[in-house]
Amino acid sequence: MNKHTSAKAQTLFRTERDDQNILFISTIEKQLPKKINIVDYLTQFVDVLNTAINQDTVIGIIYTCPIPAGEIGYKQLLEQISADPVMKKKIETVVLTASHWNDSKKPIVSILDHNCIGIALATMLWADCRIAIPNLTLGFPESKFGLFTGFGTTIHLPPLIGDANTLDLMTQGKLVGSQEAYDMGLLNKLTTFAEDCLSVAKAWIIQHPEVPSFSPLTTHELTDDDVFSIQKRARGLYPGTNAVIALLKDRLSLTLEESVEQETTLYCDLMEAPGPLNMIRTLHYGVREAQSNQRIKRLENYTLNKIGILGAGMMGSGIAYEAARAGIKVVLKDVNLAQAEQGKAYAFQLCEKLLKLGYMDTAQQEQLLSHILPSEKAKDLEASDCIIEAVFEDFQLKADVTKQSIPYLSEKGFFASNTTSLPITALAKAANDPKDFIGMHFFSPVDRMPLVEIICGEKTEQITLEKAITLALRLNKIPIVVRDGPGFFTSRIFFNYLLEGITMVLEGIPASSIEEEAIAAGFAVGPLAVLDEISLELMLHVYDQLPNLHASQKRAYNYLKTLISLGRKGKKAGAGFYDYDTSNKKKTIWRNPTIKVLKDTQSPTFIRKRLLHVMALDSYRCLAEGVLNQPIDGDIGSILGVGFAPHTGGVFGHIDLTTLPLFVQDCQTFQSFGEQWELPESLIQLAEENFHFYDGFISKWK
Repeated sequence: MNKHTSAKAQTLFRTERDDQNILFISTIEKQLPKKINIVDYLTQFVDVLNTAINQDTVIGIIYTCPIPAGEIGYKQLLEQISADPVMKKKIETVVLTASHWNDSKKPIVSILDHNCIGIALATMLWADCRIAIPNLTLGFPESKFGLFTGFGTTIHLPPLIGDANTLDLMTQGKLVGSQEAYDMGLLNKLTTFAEDCLSVAKAWIIQHPEVPSFSPLTTHELTDDDVFSIQKRARGLYPGTNAVIALLKDRLSLTLEESVEQETTLYCDLMEAPGPLNMIRTLHYGVREAQSNQRIKRLENYTLNKIGILGAGMMGSGIAYEAARAGIKVVLKDVNLAQAEQGKAYAFQLCEKLLKLGYMDTAQQEQLLSHILPSEKAKDLEASDCIIEAVFEDFQLKADVTKQSIPYLSEKGFFASNTTSLPITALAKAANDPKDFIGMHFFSPVDRMPLVEIICGEKTEQITLEKAITLALRLNKIPIVVRDGPGFFTSRIFFNYLLEGITMVLEGIPASSIEEEAIAAGFAVGPLAVLDEISLELMLHVYDQLPNLHASQKRAYNYLKTLISLGRKGKKAGAGFYDYDTSNKKKTIWRNPTIKVLKDTQSPTFIRKRLLHVMALDSYRCLAEGVLNQPIDGDIGSILGVGFAPHTGGVFGHIDLTTLPLFVQDCQTFQSFGEQWELPESLIQLAEENFHFYDGFISKWK
């Protein structure tokens, strides 16, 4: 090829023309520059390709992804959009120009030779044909943060894969591989080897000397069923999902210019909205920070060759599976071999699911299962680098198994208790040396729940914390570190969620309204359904473990006892706050005839606020008391641990969205409903100062 480099973009893009007058455009940079203005960057790319199109002798154009390997920073993009008053116009110009390339009828091919997600993938849709190598990761993950991928995606993707597939791919945050993308029509060709892409692209251009003009009418219209299926999960709470639905619905009635303007307007508006910013801060940057060395130290040279797990129930078995998947040898101990083997069978079941989905082969399954040794013998724990106790939530039982197993730790090993709420400092008294004792609260089901809440007791040493963090990261979990106390952080605020649900039932608010509004507020599950799932007896047991109960908790405790006496113990008993029909596996809310229903039904906003505010208020108490170190830990823990409304960005994001003065005002109006609404004086003072927990991405908590 003869090299001709565009003078205007000579530091960014390389152009080469072959003997057949096919032009190849590639990036000079191997990695995306950190300070790059992505819109200006793409403007230069579009200019380079425009210049090529306008050359009469050029018969076709091939380009690789104009965005080289690397991540487009959301912070950076948001700042650029906010700072540049003409950014919207710039994006419109880029998209509209690329959308008119087809007018020339010259064939344009894009080559995907590295993972392309978000804006990077959007730019590949500008071509007439897409050729990719195998085993790439492709998709539009922005929906996880309340955003959507703009840059013409809602215009160029539907003609390729249809409106329903476009809606699904753009709103579910899922990533697909090369083969799946090819099967759905996102890709036109797959090559076996990367070096074949260019020759295949040239052959396609020779075979298609002219391409048909782009038409936005060559697709199926979005149906109400398509929208309902997505919104049933999103509940209308994710702005990016709402935007994609609106764009796809309107697209068929708009001109190309109108579609580009509408998409860009929504895109820029969402990039500056507070809700998505909170989600990005928590679920992107916060999570990444928790998994790196930025705030929490991990031991780089610390090896974990063997761990022991006490208790082969669902939690212990789940932890064993995750450890085995990470390549760690596991001794899964229970009171008898049969129960221990049943725990290993759980790992087998998880592997079988992955086999059916094609995410694991039989060799990988055999290797994983070979790492798990079921046992009833304490001596098999010998030389464990860590022992994790995961038995029933009973103080004496945990103390007993701790004493029995601690002698088998390796010289530098540590002991961890997987507990929901029992104080680590008290549990550590059963250990020989409390400095090597720590809490590791996993969440069920362990293989799907990413969070681990690590709890430091009063005597836990820093090195033990670092070992626990290292283990959590080895298991591919997201750790947050909290200080000891009843319920720690996640369970403590979750108990308040459940308490508020029971409290409202006792007030005469219909149970169905409570459950419906919990879901509408963004919670994963309503409080009454949760109580049935865990069983009312277990909730009583949790209350029994707490050092003391205030009046609201006592009322809830007594009501749970009443329901249990009626045989309404929860889902497994077939009756609780719900009635369960075993024949059709459906459940219906139960109305207690002894509780008088309020004549004036409370507004949905009232119920939602109480459920959201009660968790956020106790989160502030945790922060003020030092149970939490920073608001971001509370935001991560609340969403990933106990299903707090993700669209808020977490408990402190929710307070900031509400504004602290209004939040305090709301809580003051709720104080007649119980002690859970008592306000710390420090929070009232912060409200008077109109304090915000964050300034954009920066914490203001000191």
